[in-house]
Amino acid sequence: MEDQWLLSAIYDDDLVERIRESRGSCSRHTSINLPTFENEILSSSSGSRTFDEYYLPAIEEPREKFQLVRKPAPSFAGRYLSLLANHFQITCKGSIVYQYYIGINPSIPSKKLNRKILSLLEEQVPELLELNLAYDGMHTIYSSKYIDTRRINQISIDLKGTVKESPNKFTIFFTYVDNFRLDTRIPPENQTAIEKQRMKHAIDTIFRQTSVGRFHVVQQSFFSITPHLQVGPAHGLGWGTVNLGLGREVCYGFYQNVVETFDMLTMNIDVATTTFYRPIALVEFLAEVLEVPLATVIDGRSLSEAQKKKFNREVAGLKVETRHCASPRRFRVARCTWKPMENITLHISNGTDASLSISMVDYFKSRYNIDLQYRHLPCVELGRSRECILPLELCYIVGGQRCIKKLNEQQIANLIRATSRNATERKSAIMNIHERVDVRNDPCGSENGLRVENQMMKLDGRVLPSPRLLYCYPNSKLQNCVTTPNNGTWDMRGKNFYTGVKIKKWAVVCYADSAIVSPNNLESFIGNLQRVAKEIGMPFVEEYCFYSYIPPDDAATSLEILHRTYPDLQIAICVVPGKSTVYGDLKRKGDLLGFTTQCVRTHNVTRVSPHTLSNLCMKINSKLGGVNVALSAPPPAMTSDPTLFIGCHLARNAVPLVSDSSSSDSNMDTSIACLVGSLDGHPTRFSPMFRVQSRNSSTIIDLTDMMCEAIVNFRQSTGFKPHKIVIYRSGIGEETIEEILQTELRAIREACKLIEPNFQPGITFIGLDVTHHTRFFAANDRDKIGSSQNVPAGTLVETGITVNNAFEFYLVSHAGIQGTSRPTKYVVMWDDNQFPPYEVHEMTYQLCHTQSRCTRSVSIPSPVYYAKLVAQRAKILLADEKFDSQLFHEKSRLDGMMFV
Repeated sequence: MEDQWLLSAIYDDDLVERIRESRGSCSRHTSINLPTFENEILSSSSGSRTFDEYYLPAIEEPREKFQLVRKPAPSFAGRYLSLLANHFQITCKGSIVYQYYIGINPSIPSKKLNRKILSLLEEQVPELLELNLAYDGMHTIYSSKYIDTRRINQISIDLKGTVKESPNKFTIFFTYVDNFRLDTRIPPENQTAIEKQRMKHAIDTIFRQTSVGRFHVVQQSFFSITPHLQVGPAHGLGWGTVNLGLGREVCYGFYQNVVETFDMLTMNIDVATTTFYRPIALVEFLAEVLEVPLATVIDGRSLSEAQKKKFNREVAGLKVETRHCASPRRFRVARCTWKPMENITLHISNGTDASLSISMVDYFKSRYNIDLQYRHLPCVELGRSRECILPLELCYIVGGQRCIKKLNEQQIANLIRATSRNATERKSAIMNIHERVDVRNDPCGSENGLRVENQMMKLDGRVLPSPRLLYCYPNSKLQNCVTTPNNGTWDMRGKNFYTGVKIKKWAVVCYADSAIVSPNNLESFIGNLQRVAKEIGMPFVEEYCFYSYIPPDDAATSLEILHRTYPDLQIAICVVPGKSTVYGDLKRKGDLLGFTTQCVRTHNVTRVSPHTLSNLCMKINSKLGGVNVALSAPPPAMTSDPTLFIGCHLARNAVPLVSDSSSSDSNMDTSIACLVGSLDGHPTRFSPMFRVQSRNSSTIIDLTDMMCEAIVNFRQSTGFKPHKIVIYRSGIGEETIEEILQTELRAIREACKLIEPNFQPGITFIGLDVTHHTRFFAANDRDKIGSSQNVPAGTLVETGITVNNAFEFYLVSHAGIQGTSRPTKYVVMWDDNQFPPYEVHEMTYQLCHTQSRCTRSVSIPSPVYYAKLVAQRAKILLADEKFDSQLFHEKSRLDGMMFV
C-alpha cells in the first residue's frame, strides 16, 4: 500500500528516493514527510509531463449537457441477503385524470391556507365534491372528471380567522392543462423524465388528499397534534407527544411519499417524528424557557436582562392566540418589551390631535374588565410593525408550530430516547401505520383506480466483505499488523497507530475553576492520557512545558502568549467547562495562529475512562499529522494511479445574520460550502476549505477556486499530479441532482484547465443522499445483528428499489447501535474513469472505515464525514464577525487535520 504510487511510471527517480527516505518519521504538518514545493503549482519535468499526457488522454467535452451514468449490470461480490424494504407496490386500473392549473389571487405561499380556500370553494360549489379533487396545495389540481371552469372563475372566497397580517378575500380561477391515463409501471425507455415526474406527482397528490384533511402536514409527513396525550417511547403508531422541555415537544406521525423504483412506482411509508412548540400559555412557556418553576416566574420578581434576552430569542417569530375577545385572534410575535407591564403606558387616540394616556393595567380593566395579575412581567409586541402590545397572561402559543431551532444536549438526549426503535419495532410500527391509516383503501385513491399492496417489497441484497485494516505492531515500526472489522467494529488493543507522532513539546491549560477540576484530578488525567498514548504508539516523549489554571475570559490571550513563548509547541491540552464560550474562543484563535489545541470537557477529566482517552489520542494523532489506520488492500480504483479524493458538503442555514435582538434566530440567509481534499495515497489526511455563500443556491458557487486549491495541495503534499479525481458530494436529491451535475462538474473541469490547459484527469462524481426514508429489514432472524436487530454492516442493495436509468445503490456501511440503520443512497453521476461497479461499491465501503475519530465504520465515506466536520468548525469560526478567513485558509493548508 505504501508504495502504490512509487510503482507507477509518473515520477522522477530523485523524488522517489526522497519520499522513501522521509517515510518512518512524522511531524505536525504531514503524516508522511513528502517534500513540499513552495511557489510551484503543477509543473514537472518535461519527461514526466510527456508521460502524463500519455496517461491522461484528452477527454472530449460534451457538446450537450452531461448525462447521468447509465445503470450497469449488477455486481456479485459478497454474500447474499434477503431483505424487506418499507416500500409498498401500487397497482392501477388505468383511470384517466384531468389536470388543472389553479390560481389564487392574492397569492399566498401557505399550502394550509390554500387548501382551506379550496375547501370553502367546495362548500359553495357542491358539485366539486363529486369530482374527487386532489390538490397539491400550490398550483396543480387533479380531477376524475371534467370541470366547468366558467362558473368557478367568477367566485370570490371570504376567509376569516387567519393571522392578522394575512389577506382575507380571494378570487380563484382554474385553467385546463391536460388529461392522461394513470400508470404505475415504468417502461425502461418509453417515458421521458417529465412524464415520469408528472405521473409521480399526480399519484402522490391523490394519495395525500385524504391524509391532508385528517392530519397536520409537515412537508411529506403527517402528524396528529390535536390530542396532546403524554405517552412513553414504547408505543405503536404513537399519536401523542413527549415533552422535551423548554417549551418543546416531540410529536409522532408518519411519512408517505410515492417514489420511483426499477420498474414501478411504490409507496414509501415510514415512522416520522418532529419537534413542535407546546400549545401552552405564554407565561408557562416563559417558565420553561428560563428553566425555572412556574411559581418562580409569577412570584412578583422582575426578570433580569439576561432572562429577557433569552426569552426574546425564543418567543420572537412565534404565533400566539388571544382569547379575551369575542372571537380568538392570532398574531405573530415581533419581540418582548424590556419594561415590565406595570411601567408601560398606552397612548390612545380619541379622534382629535390629542391622545389619551393610560396604563396597561387600567386599559384592560376598563375595556375588558380583566384584572391583570403578572404586572412584573414584560409584554409582547405583535405584528410586523409592532402595532399591538399584549400582556403575557392573555396569550397562548398556537398549536402545530414546528420548531426548527437547535435543541440543547438534554433535549437531544430526550428526543433520542423518545424516538429510537430497533429495526423490528420500526417494521411493526410501519405496518401498524399502513393498517391504521388504511392506505390500501384510501378513498381518493380508490376512486381513481389506485391501490397499495399490504406487504413490504422483498429485495435481494448482499453483504460486502470487510476491508483489512493496517496498524503497526508495538515496538515494531517495520511490521504491519492487519485486523479485519467484525460488523463495522474492531479493537485497537495490542496495536499501534499506523504512523504515530512523537510529542515532545506540549502544554496543559485548565480553563475551569480548581473547585470543579482539582489539581489531583488534572494530574491523574494527564498521567492516564500519557499511559494510553504510549500503549498505542503516540508517546509523550517529554513532560509538559507549561501547566496552569487560567480564567476563561483570558482563553484567547493565553494561546497568543503560549504561541509566542513556545514557537515549537506541538499541542495544548485545554480543559474547558461546559456551556461556555471558551471552546469557540480557543478554536478561533488557535486556527488563526496555526496552533493545535485539543479541548476536553471537565466531566471527562474528573471521570476518566479508557474509551475516552483512546478517542482523544486518535484525534490528537490525526491533528498532528499522524495516520491512525490505513487500508491493507484497497481496490485498484484507489491505487492504480495518483488519486485525489474530494468530499463536498453544503451546510444549510449555518451562519445567522447579525441583527438586533428583535429578529428571530431562524432569520438566516447564508450557507457554508465545505470541501476537503486528500493529501496522501491512503487516503487518510485531508486539507479543509470553506466559503460562505447565498442560502438560495443548491450548488457550490466557488467550487472552481476550491478545487484548484485542493489540486495544488495534493501536488505539494505528494509530489504527484492527480490522474484521477473522485468526488463524493453530499446533499443531492431528485430536485437538485441535475443542477448539481451540470454546474459543479463544469466547475471541476474549469479548475483543471486553470491549473494547466491540457490537464484533464479522469473525474468520478458520486452524490450522496441521507435524507430519504428507505429502511431495510432482514427477512431472516439469523441475519439480524445485535439488540438493535439491524442488517449487517456492508449491506448493499443495487436492484429492486433503484431506478432503471441511473447508477444508484444503497449501502449500510455502519453497525446500527441504537434505532434503525439508515442506508446511504449513492448516485454515480459521472465517471470518466469507467470504474467497474464492484470497485465503486468496494471503494465507497472501504472509505467508511478510514475516519480517524473512532474504531468503527461510519455511515458515509470519510471525505464527506470530514467535510461535515469542517462545516461545524466553520460555524464556530464565523461566529466572530472579525474572523480572518483568508489567514485561516493559509494556515489550514499547512496544518491539515486541525478540524477533527
